[in-house]
Amino acid sequence: MNPTPSFLMGVNLPWLRYGGDFGANAWHPEGGIHRPERRDALEAACARMADAGIDLVRWFLLADGRAGLVEDADGRLVGLDDSVRRDLDAALDAFQRYRLRAIFALTDYLICTPAADVSGVRTGGRRHLVARHGDRDRFLARVVEPLVGHAGRAPEIYAWDAINEPEWVTFGEGTWRFWRAVTRGTMRAFIGGVGARVHAAGARATVGLASARGLDLVRGLGLDEYQVHWYDHVIGRAALEQPVEALGLDAPLLLGEYPTRSSSCSAFEVLDLARSAGYSGALAWSLLADDPFSARDACVDEVVAWRAGDAGARVG
Repeated sequence: MNPTPSFLMGVNLPWLRYGGDFGANAWHPEGGIHRPERRDALEAACARMADAGIDLVRWFLLADGRAGLVEDADGRLVGLDDSVRRDLDAALDAFQRYRLRAIFALTDYLICTPAADVSGVRTGGRRHLVARHGDRDRFLARVVEPLVGHAGRAPEIYAWDAINEPEWVTFGEGTWRFWRAVTRGTMRAFIGGVGARVHAAGARATVGLASARGLDLVRGLGLDEYQVHWYDHVIGRAALEQPVEALGLDAPLLLGEYPTRSSSCSAFEVLDLARSAGYSGALAWSLLADDPFSARDACVDEVVAWRAGDAGARVG
C-alpha cells in the first residue's frame, strides 16, 4: 500500500495518560495499563492503528518519572516498581496481537524540570538522574538495564528512545537557564549510557530531538537511527526540505514528530517533503495527546489518505 515501501508510516500514541501507563503511584497504586479497566482503552487505540495499516507507534514510557520509580525516604533511586514489567508485558502483548511495533521513549525532558507535588505525586524534580554521575549510573543500572533486559529483544520493539527532546534542558542547546539545565557533555553521557545498555541487550537506540538543530548533540553516540521532530513554530520549513544526505549522518533519519493541527503545512505536505528529502519515515503527532498540535483520531485518517495517494482527501 505504501508508495515508498522503505518509508515508515506511524503515529505518536503517545500515551493513554501521561506518565501513568507504566508503573504505580499514589494516583493509581495498582499500576498502569495491565489493569483490566485500562486495557479497553489500549485495545481501542491498537485496533484503530491496526485498522489504518499503521505499524509503528511511539509511546512515552516513564515520562517525567511520576510513576514506576521506587525511591527511598531521601529521594534516592532504588529501582523500578513491580508494576512496570507487568505494564510493559501488557503493551507488548497487545502490540503482538495487532502487529504493531513500538518506539518506547524511556524518559521525557520534563524529568529534569522543577518538582511539583500534585495530590501526593511528585512530577519532575529528577534532574539528578541525568546530571549527577552516581545517580545517572544508578538509573542506568537499576532502571534502563532491567527494562531493556526484560524486553529489549522483543520483535514488537523497533527502538528505545533515550529521552524526548533533550535540548529543552541542555544548556546552550534549547535553554540558557543554567539552574534548570544540564551541560552538553552531561546530556551526551546520559544518552550514550542509555544507548550502551540498549545495545548490550541487542536492541536499537534513538533519541527524539526537538529539531534538526540538535543533531550535533547526539552525533558520534552510536545511534542506530537519528530522529528529529518538526514544528514550524520551532524551525522553518526549509529544514524539512533539506536533503538528509546533506546532513552527513552515519545512520538513517526518522521524522519522529510532525503536527497534524496548528501548522502552516498540512500533513500531506509534511509527508511529501519528508519522503522527498530522504527521511526513513514519519510519525504523526498525535493519536491521543490533548494539545494544539494533535488532530487526535483524525491524524490517522491523514496517514491513510496520503498512503493511498488521495491528495484531495484533507482532514481538518
